[in-house]
Amino acid sequence: MRTFNELVTDYTTLSRDASVANLALGKVLINRFIKKILMARDFTFNRGSKEITGIANRQSYNLPYDCERVKNVKVVVGTLRYFPKEVTSRQVWTNLNRTVVSGNHTSRYFIEDDTIEVYPVPTNASPVITIYYQKTNQDYSATDYTTGSAYTTSASPTKVTGSPTTIVWASAMVGRFIQLEDGFWYEIDNVITTYQLIIARDASKVMTGSDYTISELVPLPYGYSDLPLYGALANYYQNKEGSIDQAREWERQYREGLERLLRRDAKSVGTVFEKSDLEDTIGLYDINKWPEDIS
Repeated sequence: MRTFNELVTDYTTLSRDASVANLALGKVLINRFIKKILMARDFTFNRGSKEITGIANRQSYNLPYDCERVKNVKVVVGTLRYFPKEVTSRQVWTNLNRTVVSGNHTSRYFIEDDTIEVYPVPTNASPVITIYYQKTNQDYSATDYTTGSAYTTSASPTKVTGSPTTIVWASAMVGRFIQLEDGFWYEIDNVITTYQLIIARDASKVMTGSDYTISELVPLPYGYSDLPLYGALANYYQNKEGSIDQAREWERQYREGLERLLRRDAKSVGTVFEKSDLEDTIGLYDINKWPEDIS
């Protein structure tokens, strides 16, 4: 895994131009090629999921901050699991909800702006709504944060606690990654206070560490993180007189790497069928839909 700032540093080194103007250009080009690569396919590595604990009699919930497009929804009530189908028309959704219907058999959902609504309105005190989605493509620009030195992880361990006198963590760091003493990068899921945060998965061990780094990671799989750098350098040398050979070499590395990435992802989904396709083709019947406790 490589950070955005590492690519920017490599860009200024390989372009042999550390000027402020070229530094700014490098950030723009690298961001542009990150987006270009992620738009080449509905990549499996660019997907995410988020669990939302529902509330009884509440129909609408906020989507994850990095959600570009919802792909599927699962609702768990007790031991029952439901996979509702999407309603794509506001008019159809309005007609469906003309009369308030309550129950724990979630059969439909509707997306509008940054919210998801479920039907019927849940009666269970805490249904678990899992949203599977394609991630949005953001612009990267933040500098690495390494202020302070002392931290500990909890017994879970998903909570990281730093020194309250030297560390100032902010909510803007949600979605970035923190590297701890074990060398691994952990996505920041939530910032509780200025010195406490939650990581998205358990750390490898309980740690009482010193140095750490919070950074923006390039959202590409291991071994492919340099692709935006290759594209940026190809673009740079294409516009520099007398550098056509270097431009072609960087473009070759970019294109070959992108082709390998496309083949890699194609293999990972080659035998996967969508649930809706199976239902339509062979008529699978979901026994979890009964009893339908709609009132």
